[in-house]
Formats: sequence, C-alpha cells, structure tokens
Amino acid sequence: MAEHTTQTASEVPKSIGGAKQGVKIGVVLSFVLVISLGILLLANRAVTGKEVGVLDNLQKRFDILTHVRSEVISSFLDNLSHHGDRLIKSDLFRLYASEIDEFDGDLSSLFGTIYAEDEVDESGVVLAEQLPMMENMLREFSTYAGFINARILSRSGEAYIATDGYLPPMKDSQITDAQAAIETNRPRFSPLRKTVQGIVMDVYVPIYPPDAVGGTDEVSPEGAVGVLMMTRLVSGKITEMLSNSALDTKGQKIRLVQKDGDIYREATPWNVEGFKEVPKGITLDADGNLPFGIRPSVDNGNQKVYSSGVKIPGLEWWLIQEIDYDAAVAPINNFTRTVYIVAGLGILTAFLVAGLAWWILTGVQSQRVAREFKALATQIDDQKRFIDSINANIDEFITLKDAEGRYTYVNDAFAHAVGRSREELIGMDAAAVFGFDTAKRLESIDQIVMRENRKETINEPIFLRSQRHQFQISKSPYCGSDGTCAGLVEVYRDITEFVAAQEQNKRLIKSAMEALGSTIEAADPYLGGHTKLLAGLSVEVAKALHLPEMDVAEIETAANLSQIGKMFVPNEILTKPGKLTDDEMALMEEHVEHAYRILKDIDIDEGVLLAIYQMNERLDGSGYPKQLKGDDTIMLARILSVLNVFCAMIRPRSYRGAKEPEQALGILSSETTKFDSAVVQALADVIKTPTGEKLLTPKE
Repeated sequence: MAEHTTQTASEVPKSIGGAKQGVKIGVVLSFVLVISLGILLLANRAVTGKEVGVLDNLQKRFDILTHVRSEVISSFLDNLSHHGDRLIKSDLFRLYASEIDEFDGDLSSLFGTIYAEDEVDESGVVLAEQLPMMENMLREFSTYAGFINARILSRSGEAYIATDGYLPPMKDSQITDAQAAIETNRPRFSPLRKTVQGIVMDVYVPIYPPDAVGGTDEVSPEGAVGVLMMTRLVSGKITEMLSNSALDTKGQKIRLVQKDGDIYREATPWNVEGFKEVPKGITLDADGNLPFGIRPSVDNGNQKVYSSGVKIPGLEWWLIQEIDYDAAVAPINNFTRTVYIVAGLGILTAFLVAGLAWWILTGVQSQRVAREFKALATQIDDQKRFIDSINANIDEFITLKDAEGRYTYVNDAFAHAVGRSREELIGMDAAAVFGFDTAKRLESIDQIVMRENRKETINEPIFLRSQRHQFQISKSPYCGSDGTCAGLVEVYRDITEFVAAQEQNKRLIKSAMEALGSTIEAADPYLGGHTKLLAGLSVEVAKALHLPEMDVAEIETAANLSQIGKMFVPNEILTKPGKLTDDEMALMEEHVEHAYRILKDIDIDEGVLLAIYQMNERLDGSGYPKQLKGDDTIMLARILSVLNVFCAMIRPRSYRGAKEPEQALGILSSETTKFDSAVVQALADVIKTPTGEKLLTPKE
C-alpha cells in the first residue's frame, strides 16, 4: 500500500493543467476511495482484535487471581488442620482418646457423676480423674493456637472434653462432619457460619491410637478413635484474602460464595449479617467451576458483570472474580471511539492531501518517526534521572545481593549509614559491613527466601556508628527471566522511633491504670495500697507458676482494675466498722456486677474480664457471684482469689488489726477446699524472695 501511495503522489504534479485531467482526478479519487475503504476495514479489524485481546487478558487475569487466592485459601485451611498436630500426636492424648473409645458406659453419665455418690466402674473413675488435666491441656492448646474453643469428640461424635468448661449438645451437621473425618481419615472443614464474634468455621482432625502413625498428613490403618474439633474465627482472614490485589482494576471485586443446601450465599464478614444470599443463583460447568462470561453480579442481580470462578477443593466454596460490565468494556469503547475518529480523520486527510501523499508517506512520516524516537529517548532519560533521584533521596536502605551474598547494588542512604562509598560496598558481603554476628542474624532466612521464592520480613537491631537502631528488613527474591533466583533485594526501614514510642505508650497505659486503682481505693481508706500490692504479688505468683507472658500481662491488668466496682458501693458499707448484715453483704457483693458492666463494653482482653468477674469465687462453690466450683474458674481468677484475701488480711481494717504474712498464709493453707493449693504454695515461695519482701515492706 505504501508503494502505491508513493507512485500516486509522484503523478499528481503532472496531472495539474495537463490533458485528461478529469480522468486522472477520477483515478485519484477512486484510489482515495479504495484507501478509505481499506482504512475502515482495518479500523473494524483493529476494534475486533482489541475486543478479543481485552477480554482474553481479562479472563487470564481472572484465572490467575482466582487460582492464586484459591491456593491461598487451601494453604490457610491446610495450616489450620496442622495446628492440631501438636495435640493429636501427643501419646497422652491418644491414650486417653483410646481409653474413652473402649469405655462401654455412658460418657455423659460418667462425667456428670464424677463427684456423685453413685458407684462407677474403676476405669471410669480413672478417666474422670484425668479429665481436668486433659481439659487444661486442650485449653492451653486452644489459646496458644488462636482458636475460639476446641472439643474432643468420641467416634460417635459425642463431645467429652471442651475448652469452654461445658459440653452443649452437638448439632447434627457437626456430628456428621466429625464422623466423616473419622471415616475418611482426613481433616474436614465445616461450612462458614455467623456468630456474635464474627464468621467462624470448625476444623475436624482425626485422633489415632497411641501406637498408630497418623496426623493431618498421614493415614493410619488402625483407624481413628476420636476427633479434635477446633473452632476458629476467620472473619479477618477472609477479609484479608478478599481484599484487592495489585492486579485488580477499577470496578473489579473478588467474592467468596458458599453453598448451603440449594442456596448460594456470599460471605461478607465486614457486614453485621456476615452473609448475603446470591439473588440470581449460580450456574456451574461440568467441572464445578463458573466459566468466564457475562452474567448478573453475585451482589446485585440487576447489575451486569463479567465474571468467572473456581471451586475450592473439598469444600462447597467458590471464589468468583467479577468486574462491572461498563468498566470491563470501557477500554474497548475508548479504543473503538479513538480508532474510528482516527479513521475518519485519515479518510478526510486522504481526500485533502491525495496529491501530496508521497510527501506525507516519506518526508512527514520520517520526521514523525524521528520525533517519536527523540521523544522516547528523552522520556527514557527523564525516567532514569527520576529513578536515580528517588534512590538518592529515599530514607530506606535498598540493596541487591547475588546468590553468594555479595552486594551488587546499594543506594546512597545505605552507603551513608554504614560509612562507606557505594563503589567500595560493591562486592562486599554483610559480614564485612556489619560484622560476623550481626551478618549471621541478618542472613538467617536468605536461603529460605531464595529456595522457596517468597518474600520474608524480619525485625533486627543493628549498631550503626556506635548507635543501636531497630530495623524492619524486607527480603524478596530477585529472579531472572528463566525463573532462576539470582539474588535478593533487601529494603531496610528504620523503626527505632516507632519501637520507642510503643514502649512509652505501654508505660503510659500502665501508669494510667495504677492511677485509676489509686482513685478507686480513695473511696475506702482501708484499701490504700491494696491494688498496687495485689498487682505486684499477682505478677510474681503468675511467673512462679510459669504462666505465659500474655497471662502475666492480663493478671496485672485485672489486679489493677479489680476494685473498680466498689466505686458504686455505698461508702457507709465500705467503711462500716462492724460486721455487715446480710442485706449489706448483698450490696457489697454487687461490686462484681458493677465491674463487669463497666468493663464489658471496653476493648479489653476476655481473660482480664473473666479474672475480675470470678476472683471472688471459691473452689467449693461458696464464693460469688455464680458459686462456681473447681476448674469452672480460670487460673487467673484462682490466683486473684488467693491474693485478694491475702492482701486484705495483712492490712488493718476498722474492726480488726493487720495479720502477719505468715499468719495469713497459714489461714489460706488450711482452707484447701476454698483456695488453690498450688497458688498458695507459689505465694509462700514468692514472699520469701527479695522481690516479695520488697512488695510487703510498707512504704514510708
């Protein structure tokens, strides 16, 4: 076509004023019409190609996004089931589950009459005596692994151990899932459901006999003897997995749909209801997936979208990626409009400048290409200067290391921080820059990042020019076009001030709580220093009992807030010198309910709230407000129960003098039916330590 245009242009001057001018003009016009038709055909072909390309690209992007998120969800579910390995591979738990499986009696009757006078089978007595220990192990596992609660179920689906201290009846669907896990010898997951805490799901993992090989990744030929049922709050995880990624475009959404019977419902953890019924239903292909195409939106049956979805293996879940129809075809419409505008201008130009086509196709085109190349070169140069400017002024340290750990690139910020030039750092390793010990810590996960081709982030202290800095270091693999990992990209972010601010905030919160405790004690002159002493001794006793750091922090908070309910008790009752009447005692005991009412709507750990609410309970059920017995009260409450009484006894009251610590301990030790003996013994050990003696020494 270019050759023909050149020839026509060369003939134009000859036709002006010459013979057969009309014929030549007709020929030129006919040629221009042919060119115009060709332009229209090309425009239509370009539009068709653009439409196919956009939709094909959209479909591929949807496939990538849904399959990646499907793998993320599958990995998350697999990881959830693996949480139970620490418990179900314990020989102690397996032996107990096997003995329960072999027990012929009624489990509910057995554990319900553990303290009854009726005689039970000897093996039943042994199982009942072991039950509290197994409950504690299950509770510790559930808390450590981040589950809301957990239960141990028999082969028939009957629960006999639970972290929440009671065994409500199992739903038919839960029993079915538990038995399915036993029959298939594989972990099983329940459908998502909405609770007051958010969206939760149950994970069922088979428990095998002691000598059997079996776990979440292994199948035992002996068969399971029970099931570990774990309930997990997944609202946040689902929200995170459904959040937009870098590949998502405007108007694009990812949705998680669950089938309940014949109804499809979309999981919406960010809403109060938690789920939303799909208005138009879903039509799947033979493989159970939702093919790419135009259909009503999952969220709004009146909205037309492009969508596709994949089924999550093993579950009645579908990940559906969709984009608003108008947003999807916007690039096509814009391109079509642009193409036909350009085509119209091209045709108009062809009519106006047919006689100068040779100049347009040679001189002008050459000049245009030259200008474009010049503009492209200028743009590349500008982008290079822009990137260099960013790297020169960015605060974060950026480095690139090869597979042997040698630096191949560092930015100015990194070079300035370590006191070396960029040229000098090239070829050095971390040991030469930071020292052997620091380099060993910094490079501890380098091989994992390169081998598994995934990003990792660590927090490490580094000394730079004799000053300690806390850095958050992100490490990402740097791979070639063939997928081979050639090195690492590291980004160092100095979070020293942020960490310091966090520590200061913790100190401020602690001071505020101590001030609140002092304010509360002002209502009762005999409570002076009670809260501070209670908090100090509680922390030490919790440490002596080897409780986790989280429990130690929670008991300190609970101790500081333990007397808050007494602000609402009449002052004449708090300061009455004599014994309280029954009515006055009832009013006094209401301080627990006052405290619960104040604290329940505050963002406070559940362990703190329970510890305050249960601290006045006794092991024999003689306490208040619920007359709980034994292990029905949590460990933090049992500690506060002992220490609250101890602190009260060693301080004077209007109707009696203060007791010596040894006298108070003797009284507590004799009350074995009311107070936890292990806590009393731990208290006895603590007050003999320098820290305990310091806490008991009156302040001048």
